[in-house]
Amino acid sequence: MIYLLFSILSSASLIILFKLFDKFSVKTSHAIVINYLVAALLSFYLDDSGLQTSEAIYQPWFLSALILGTLFIVSFNIIAISISKIGIAVTTVANKMSLIIPVIFSIFFLKDSINAIKIAGIFVALIAVYLTSKNENKSGIDSKYAAFPLIVFISSGFIDTFFKYNEEYTLGDNGLRPFLSWIFLTAGIIGLITLILDCINKKPLPNFKALLGGIALGIPNYFSLYFLMKTISLPNIEGSVIFPVNNMSIVAVTALSGILLFKEKLSRVNLYGIFLCIIAIGMIAFSEKMMFLF
Repeated sequence: MIYLLFSILSSASLIILFKLFDKFSVKTSHAIVINYLVAALLSFYLDDSGLQTSEAIYQPWFLSALILGTLFIVSFNIIAISISKIGIAVTTVANKMSLIIPVIFSIFFLKDSINAIKIAGIFVALIAVYLTSKNENKSGIDSKYAAFPLIVFISSGFIDTFFKYNEEYTLGDNGLRPFLSWIFLTAGIIGLITLILDCINKKPLPNFKALLGGIALGIPNYFSLYFLMKTISLPNIEGSVIFPVNNMSIVAVTALSGILLFKEKLSRVNLYGIFLCIIAIGMIAFSEKMMFLF
């Protein structure tokens, strides 16, 4: 479970960095592009698989890496629009509730175990995400963007499910590091193209703050994904456990970090949500052992 802990902490640090970007006026879209390039460089540097770059195109995971890299940068932009037009609370709920998609895949296609406590824990997890992300802002939502949370839900769930699919069927013993390298490189190249188009259209290019922000973001971004993939590759941990526990833990850690680091005020409903997150994690992670109590 140490891999999962590192993944959770790395993912939580990404959200903390985004909060710091606001504080220090770092242009997030520029930092994101740099982040993918940094993560790609780090991934290629740490790649000990022995696979030559020219051989990657012949690997069974290569097309999947290109698809996921494209989805990474596209889904980020969709999330950014959703946050801007719909709100961070609704977008966060859509993003984290997407855990249900890889859970269904793991149960029905990978034949993960299922019992009453795990099912109940998943429902508690969905309620917990909603309560933790809920705010009291009743401002209206532009109907033109009403579908964006649904798109966030589907895209986030598909990405997690596709990761599990590739870990199960295409990566083999030494495919993880090069697989990640090409995911990040694809996202970075697409982002670089957008920056070139911005330059042609005489839009501002990344400044020194964005460069530093991108470097700071790229390192935990790589490790959050690497450790998550290492976790789902473990033979004794099921995907229907990993994804809910991972998402719930990130929600709880980032919410608590907001209180401790940024002095954020959480409502009583938010605190109930964090409490339910902890309960849901325990129910899902230890469902097999808890069943012996009945």
